[in-house]
Amino acid sequence: MSYELRLERLFDASPEVVFDAFVDPAAQEQLHGSGQDGWVVSRCETDVRVGGTSVYAMGMEGQEPDVEIRVFSEVDRPHRLVFHHSMTSTEWDGRTVESEMTITFEDQGGKTLLTMVQTGFETEELRDDFLHGWPAYLDTLGTVVGSRVGVGPEEPGQGNVLKARHDT
Repeated sequence: MSYELRLERLFDASPEVVFDAFVDPAAQEQLHGSGQDGWVVSRCETDVRVGGTSVYAMGMEGQEPDVEIRVFSEVDRPHRLVFHHSMTSTEWDGRTVESEMTITFEDQGGKTLLTMVQTGFETEELRDDFLHGWPAYLDTLGTVVGSRVGVGPEEPGQGNVLKARHDT
């Protein structure tokens, strides 16, 4: 049995703007929590292309960082990203959780519906652990997008739809 996490968020910007903000190397430290009190991003390497690998190490100051690795298998600007996702965390005693991520950027009358579908979780608990990070990541993405279109940040969590399911 495997479990799936699905998040949807509506941004008040075109798919090109949202896609570019999501993959922009200059935005990655901010997207991964840099600037949050006590949080450190110690590694930030971004290579968004088919076969490219992005690596991020982040965590609380003074603690061993979590390491996220994305290996891209599809990059279709501004419509879709697909990547293998692995996360190694001290929260899981150094264990690595592997999953697949598909992100779509759908035009909805000048706005963008971003949908993240992360699949392949072995347990509900592992799937639910990602509910701590992805909503905050999307909130920060809203701030980055807002700065690019000249509006203030969206309300945190605005437009988030969280869906969890299991497959047999």
